[in-house]
Amino acid sequence: MRAQDGTLIVLLTVLAAPAPTFAQAVPSPSAALAPPIPDVLQGDSRRGATEFSACVNCHGQHAEGGFGPDLSGRDLAWITFKKAVRQPWGIMPAFREQQKSDQALADIRAYLNTLPGSATLGEWHWRRAPEDAPLGQRLYMNFAGCGQCHEPEGKFPRARLGVAARDVTFDYFKRQIYQHLERWPKGTMPLYSPERLPEPVLREMYQWMVEELGLRPWIAGALALGDRRGDKTSYTLTVSNGGQKDKGLAAEGLTVFVRIPTGCSVVAGAGAGYEGTIPLAKLGLEPALRLAPHAHDDSGTVERPQPDLSRDVAVWRLSRIAAGEQITLSLTLSGPEPSSELLKGFEGSTIHWSSPGRRPAGSPPRMVYRDLRIPDTGDHELITPPRIAGTQ
Repeated sequence: MRAQDGTLIVLLTVLAAPAPTFAQAVPSPSAALAPPIPDVLQGDSRRGATEFSACVNCHGQHAEGGFGPDLSGRDLAWITFKKAVRQPWGIMPAFREQQKSDQALADIRAYLNTLPGSATLGEWHWRRAPEDAPLGQRLYMNFAGCGQCHEPEGKFPRARLGVAARDVTFDYFKRQIYQHLERWPKGTMPLYSPERLPEPVLREMYQWMVEELGLRPWIAGALALGDRRGDKTSYTLTVSNGGQKDKGLAAEGLTVFVRIPTGCSVVAGAGAGYEGTIPLAKLGLEPALRLAPHAHDDSGTVERPQPDLSRDVAVWRLSRIAAGEQITLSLTLSGPEPSSELLKGFEGSTIHWSSPGRRPAGSPPRMVYRDLRIPDTGDHELITPPRIAGTQ
């Protein structure tokens, strides 16, 4: 009887105990399969302010929004914020870990959480392309948002493509958008998704950018400060074509002009094609613009600033510079000892070439929304002024 009594006591005890809830008794399948919530990284808002500078063209200087949504005052959860950057829901391209680490994202989030909410949404950094703009430009500006960084005519991307112009087909172009980190692992441009930026849209953009506007050669010029003897200072001017040899675009019909700082005069010039000095106002060319003027409204009309044609320029004329080629020129000036202020007088020095330039399909009147750093005929680039070692 004792064994039976013991069994009876245990049974009564179990029956008398509070019934367990269903959640306690049977774990839900979703809870069993759900991944653990990741740890929330602690961010540094000061570092985040610096990191966010790469985001302002779309999201606004103070995260008030623009082409992209406003982010200030939202207090986004870490898991939500990280997913929005790594696997965006909308047209926003994705940033990989090698471009923006998780710590960098945590820093940006910490910075955004210090900002008050915006009462009004910000303006687009670059205005929309108007309805009468080419379809490719409208998709590039208004749908994909490429122009928020690359500006209305894709000046930089078209030169980057011009580096290997012979290789450029639609498939090549497509890889630069969807897979460019394979070629440039340290590139800062995020990756677009074929699901969010479909190939038919990309083809229209390719048609406009490559076939209508045309590619640009990668031309650069830089002045370097040389020796000073007495009241004379020498300068070296390097003109280069950064294209790949036998693949990149050549530039033809070049006119190189260097502005002479106030108080200085030319003693000598050397190098292929040196022609002497002439007043810039008589040369028939304008200095390249450092920044592209913005449109004031959605018509896309851009006003060209009045060019500064003052002072004399030293001029060289070159027939051609091939991809991968570098040409060295020199100039000697008499005048005051170089200072940071004096060297600013070289600003506006320009390399102009007659071909290749914008194609007819990419010219006015069809092209209304313009990047005025690119002239109506031919093309040009600014020459980097010299600087004194140890200064910015």
